[in-house]
Amino acid sequence: MRRIGEVRLPLAGPYRPRARLYRGPDGRLLWRVRLWEYDRPVRHLLSTSALRAFARANGLTALEAAIDDLVARALASPPP
Repeated sequence: MRRIGEVRLPLAGPYRPRARLYRGPDGRLLWRVRLWEYDRPVRHLLSTSALRAFARANGLTALEAAIDDLVARALASPPP
């Protein structure tokens, strides 16, 4: 998996976990987000559509634009 870039997700006050975009050898794009669950961070894999839906639902146009920019960059480069 090749890392493309990251965005910060404004979830609650100062809590802004990183969502990192990865491109797999087969060309798939996946976002990895570490979220705190009770007493430890847990990694989650998300689709681009899930992150876009989060940004739209919360009126985060700058976040949606940043997501789209990273996806465009990933699609412009050849798969590893």
